[in-house]
Amino acid sequence: MSDHSIQPGLVVRDVSFAYPGGLPVLNRVSLRVAGGEVGAVMGGSGSGKTTLLRLIAGLERPASGRIEIDDLPVCTDRICLKPDHRGVGLVFQEHAVFPHLSVSQNVGFALRKRSSSDRLVSVRRLLSRFQLSDFEDSMPHQLSGGQLQRVAIARALASNPRVMLLDEPFSSLDEDLRESLANMLFPILRERGTATVLVTHDGDDARRFANSLTRLDSRAEPRGADS
Repeated sequence: MSDHSIQPGLVVRDVSFAYPGGLPVLNRVSLRVAGGEVGAVMGGSGSGKTTLLRLIAGLERPASGRIEIDDLPVCTDRICLKPDHRGVGLVFQEHAVFPHLSVSQNVGFALRKRSSSDRLVSVRRLLSRFQLSDFEDSMPHQLSGGQLQRVAIARALASNPRVMLLDEPFSSLDEDLRESLANMLFPILRERGTATVLVTHDGDDARRFANSLTRLDSRAEPRGADS
């Protein structure tokens, strides 16, 4: 993909990272995902896929390199914004939700500073989009795996993030559920102009859903994005 087609979104430039006392996990990794597009990330075990998402989210700090969101630097050699100042949503494969909160409370967690009426409208709109309206007052232990993943994704979308990070979000679902959830999720991300990074081990998912592909090597060799 040529630079002139890139709209504001996510830019990762020459990012390197190593855990304390360990070998490099990422070595000068670069990727670029425009707003409203999906960039897939693939690689073997130990190649740093999840670590890359943690760096973008601000849960780890790179040893070197630069991360920008909508043309604004969020991490450089001089500054590194905290996670809640980046406008990033993150979804893991383990459908991580708060077990002590209902479905509506989980989805509305990021909106707790809004008025109760505004929060309720936003939550119910998302529940409807993800076919969860009938489960508004249900607790997580009462839901199936597919329903839990829809709750986790709706919660990540509630704050309208500029960047969405998806770490193997469909891997625990059967084919029908994967297709159904993807058909709910990706249109919303495109509508909102959200830059999305999809970590996946499934080449079919990368081909179906992504506009670009970044391959990571477990030997931490410099890699970039394929168009």
